[in-house]
Amino acid sequence: MKHRTKALRSVAGLCVFTAGMMIVSEPALAKPDKPINAATPLKGTGCLVRDADGNYHLDTECEWHIVQKLDKDGNPKSFIYQDKGKLPEGAPHPSSASKNSGALSDCDYTEVTTPSGQYSSKCMGKY
Repeated sequence: MKHRTKALRSVAGLCVFTAGMMIVSEPALAKPDKPINAATPLKGTGCLVRDADGNYHLDTECEWHIVQKLDKDGNPKSFIYQDKGKLPEGAPHPSSASKNSGALSDCDYTEVTTPSGQYSSKCMGKY
């Protein structure tokens, strides 16, 4: 449990940090294309996937995306992180769909691993 929580915090933290850096590092424009508090999507590849024994494996082809919402002053307000990946060859697969959920310090998460090895997770949080 401790290892799983640490891994999830690391993944969620890295994604949230990346999202924050992307927003902060954008150049200021005289007239923004959209309101400052518009949702900002980010996407990428590479995430941890959970096997039937509760261990995590890096799936470099796993696709993730984050949508971050800002308040009226442009400060991060909330986010939704989602990913879809696959267990590596040799990793234990569950005999039926396995759902794992809980709360981290900044988000509520759900993970699902299927007998075919498909994995998905979702983390919704507020700053």
